Amino acid sequence: MQLDALFSPRSVAVIGASQNPQKVGGMPVQLLQRLGYAGAIYPVNPSAAEVQALPAYASVADLPVPPDLAIVALPAAGVEAAMDQLIAKGTRAAVVLSSGFAEMGEAGAATQARMAERARAAGLALLGPNCLGVMNIRHKLFATFSPAPLAGVPQAGQVAIVSQSGAFGAYAFSLARKGGLGLSHWVTTGNEAALSVADVIDWLADDADTRVILAYIEGARDGAALQRALAKARAAGKPVIVTKVGRTEAGARAAMSHTASLSGEDAVYQAVFDATGAIRARTVDEMFRLGQAFAVGRAPAGRRLGIVTVSGGVGTLMADSASDLGLALPELPDAVAAPLRERIPFCATQNPIDVTGQVTSDLPVLGLAASGAATSGAYDALAIFVAAALASPVLAPQIVAMVQDAVAAAPDVPMALCGIADAATKQALLQAGCLVFEEPTHAVEVLAAKAQWAAHHAESVHVPAPLDVAPAVLNEVEALAFLQRHGVPAAPHRLAQSPDEAVAAWQALGGQAVLKIVSADLLHKSDVGGVRVGLRSEAEVREAYDGILADVARLAPQARRQGVLVARKLSPLAELVLGARHDPVFGTVIVLGLGGVQVELNPRTAVLTAPTTAARVRAQLAALGVLKLLGGWRGRPHGDADALVDVVLRFAALAASLGPRLGTMEINPLMVTADGIAAADAVVNFA
Repeated sequence: MQLDALFSPRSVAVIGASQNPQKVGGMPVQLLQRLGYAGAIYPVNPSAAEVQALPAYASVADLPVPPDLAIVALPAAGVEAAMDQLIAKGTRAAVVLSSGFAEMGEAGAATQARMAERARAAGLALLGPNCLGVMNIRHKLFATFSPAPLAGVPQAGQVAIVSQSGAFGAYAFSLARKGGLGLSHWVTTGNEAALSVADVIDWLADDADTRVILAYIEGARDGAALQRALAKARAAGKPVIVTKVGRTEAGARAAMSHTASLSGEDAVYQAVFDATGAIRARTVDEMFRLGQAFAVGRAPAGRRLGIVTVSGGVGTLMADSASDLGLALPELPDAVAAPLRERIPFCATQNPIDVTGQVTSDLPVLGLAASGAATSGAYDALAIFVAAALASPVLAPQIVAMVQDAVAAAPDVPMALCGIADAATKQALLQAGCLVFEEPTHAVEVLAAKAQWAAHHAESVHVPAPLDVAPAVLNEVEALAFLQRHGVPAAPHRLAQSPDEAVAAWQALGGQAVLKIVSADLLHKSDVGGVRVGLRSEAEVREAYDGILADVARLAPQARRQGVLVARKLSPLAELVLGARHDPVFGTVIVLGLGGVQVELNPRTAVLTAPTTAARVRAQLAALGVLKLLGGWRGRPHGDADALVDVVLRFAALAASLGPRLGTMEINPLMVTADGIAAADAVVNFA
């Protein structure tokens, strides 16, 4: 999408410009002039010949040239006409600061929709309405009514902020200035009548001045666009750090009331972030910490972390955090460890590498440990804890020099230093490519996040061809057959239409079988007497067959009775629930969770976008405890985890191929047995 006129305009018109610099129409004029915008500024005000010492124009039509960008700061009633005038003038972009549109109800939404439709037809990039505006720090563009820039502007840098909330955006701008985070662009999208967060991320993915994107999201109307934008940023090597609010039911309600967006199910958003490599920040502090981390240095090539510390206790704290985050802690190679032990005989050279507090009397040992570990080939990243030594005016310059040497010796091994540093020392370390934290576990967390992003960055997924099906509700026999045709195995079974056929099927299945009613009208068969188990003789099978039909006829007379399914009774090592649905915002998603009695081990479920990858499936199975079950948990036999991953991938690909034709597709349970994987029950219907 072409947004250069929005982000780098050569001229700016302010529609509704005010002589009062504190008003919505006055603040942009003040900021553009005071903070050094080099382009032409055209105030539009029918009641003034001059606004803040600039010549004013009575109308858009009176402007000497079509402005690249217009800032609209009028009451809502006058905005639609102003937009029509800007389109007629040939303006290429507009920021509508005015409120009173979709967030106010149906009438406002209708006006907003008309403006958006006309802007799209004319090729005008429309940001807002009900937004706080846009800034380009390098170009000194401040198209906003926020007074935050008057208190100081962050240095120009490589981090962009895009927010659906104006208030959050202003707060984030101030935090960036306070924390020394260099910004490239700052954008608030408001009601997103035309341009959305996804559109801005898409543009930033191509922007040479942006390396990292921080995004605050309350909801998304176009899930496909958001997925494409996040995937594009990942392909461009630009991490997107997302703070998505509305994780709880109360939070989702608050998000919907705060803006005109629609907040979707949080688990689906998380699945989208996982699939596209976006990193989710749960707090504002974490968002900025990760933003700074990704703006400095490289991402680790793997998950092997080396910890160098002057405190054994803090080293253990950092090691615990690393283990929780799935980082490996290999021992320090002896070629590096031996010289350290010669200098400090009681230092610990496993990992954490504890050079002890005695290092302050022999500081070069710290450099020996850091450079030695970094260049040993044993580690993908290094975290170094120096306690209060950085606060010493004598020791700090020496530590900075040692870190600079270590970074130069191993430029592909990202490093993070933990200690109390003043602003100048911190800046020197950041310029050397070394992150700085006061909290030791924060160093571990950001290095883990960077390693995780690097792993996501290398993933690719195969998109299956669409599958055309007619709307239908399948019974269980038809559902299992459909799944089998597409590579999802089912438990051995037969359809019986008489007691004799049921007995024959029971015998063929080895006398170990379950009988279930077959009906496309019944989802919960056991609720209406439609299931029989523990059958030990032909007589019991006949009785079960007749009893099922009689009970269903009595308890669900409206349901079709399409026979009785005789299915082999399996002995599972693990039971799972595997479902799929077509999300109205993000498309096809699958839900994976423990089934049967194993739900007591871990009641959570996981959501993944479809299609997906083996790595994502395996990660979710591990998080759910399934891999533990299949790995001989509590003395159980081992199960085939690779086969399970393959079945989930096939199921996800099938669901994705159905797309919007997918109504419901669920296997409950999907059983992992000593003989393989099998669907024991299935529900399928097509929309």
